[in-house]
Amino acid sequence: MGSTQRVAVTGIGESPIGKTPDMDSINLYASACLEAVDDAGLEKADIDGLVTGYSLVDPKLMHSTVVADYLGLNLTYNESLRLGGATPFVGVCHAANAVRQGQCENVVVAFGDNRQTGFAKGDDGVSSLATEVGHPEFENPFGPLVPSMYALLAQKHMATYGTTAEELATVAVACREHASMRGAGQHTEPIDVDDVLSSGLISSPLHKLECALISDCAGAVVVSSADAAAETRAPVELTGYGEGHGSEYIHRRDDLLETPAAASGTTAFEMADRTPDDVDVAQLYDCFTITPLLLLEDLGFCENGESGSFVRERGITTDGELPVNTHGGELSYAGAGVFHILEAARQIRGDAAETQVDADLALAHGVGGVLSTNATLLMEAW
Repeated sequence: MGSTQRVAVTGIGESPIGKTPDMDSINLYASACLEAVDDAGLEKADIDGLVTGYSLVDPKLMHSTVVADYLGLNLTYNESLRLGGATPFVGVCHAANAVRQGQCENVVVAFGDNRQTGFAKGDDGVSSLATEVGHPEFENPFGPLVPSMYALLAQKHMATYGTTAEELATVAVACREHASMRGAGQHTEPIDVDDVLSSGLISSPLHKLECALISDCAGAVVVSSADAAAETRAPVELTGYGEGHGSEYIHRRDDLLETPAAASGTTAFEMADRTPDDVDVAQLYDCFTITPLLLLEDLGFCENGESGSFVRERGITTDGELPVNTHGGELSYAGAGVFHILEAARQIRGDAAETQVDADLALAHGVGGVLSTNATLLMEAW
């Protein structure tokens, strides 16, 4: 890293979410990007960097360049990433590095897609994606899809540590409670553990309400240098960030319950000179309910095997020991982890409405693949 200068998240924005049949993927990206720029109090002319994800519905060879063209941006830093759900989190890491190295002053990082309406009924796009994750020779011939791979992790955790189905379901209930309190997101009606366990098995032990939503949506953040941040409306300091990467294929894992989150978290905490005990609120990737349990352990919030009792006894709602996914997460708000980043910034700003907690340090963590790629972000007041 070329410099240790301060870097900030200066703007956040999101597109309409849920079903947006009149907006394609690029429209969603543009909507989120423009809102983030406006939220920062900047103009398009102030943006000299862009990091985007990708679209499964409408793939582009040079996705970020297409988005830049659509928005009319003139850039000195331009990057497209494809790292699954970790994409925007890694994008923020890259944007921060680019700013610190002097390549740019204000970078928009955006992620989204129109997967709810973009894949027409009967289209095999989502199913084909699910088979891309496994190894073509050693995994896919046996028929696993992404839910069954995460279910394997859940079964392993239950068999090894005695984690219960009720503890897994508690994650979904907490996320829904937050979405209900906020009154925003795709699903806001309250649920309880029985509702989760009776929602139908997708891949044992994971039920329908334990699986992330499929959404039309996009979110964006502006990452700025210290000088640029001084001119913005409500900057939040990005005090630590880190990445951790492992094998894409679960058959190559030495331990199914160890994730690269341990590496990304360690890097982020060391950079910020903080520890897990300092974190007041955590936005943890929740593609399935087992994911936050594994992250609680590998990020250092509890010992291995204790995450089930952590969510049950210590609590992850706004009145618990560690509030998690205070916007509702992928399980209730919208099916994209980028909103975890936005929510972390909102908590530090004091803009989280009914789910606001007393937060001096917020963590946001993203996952790509079957816990293959991880990135951790830490935010504090500017």
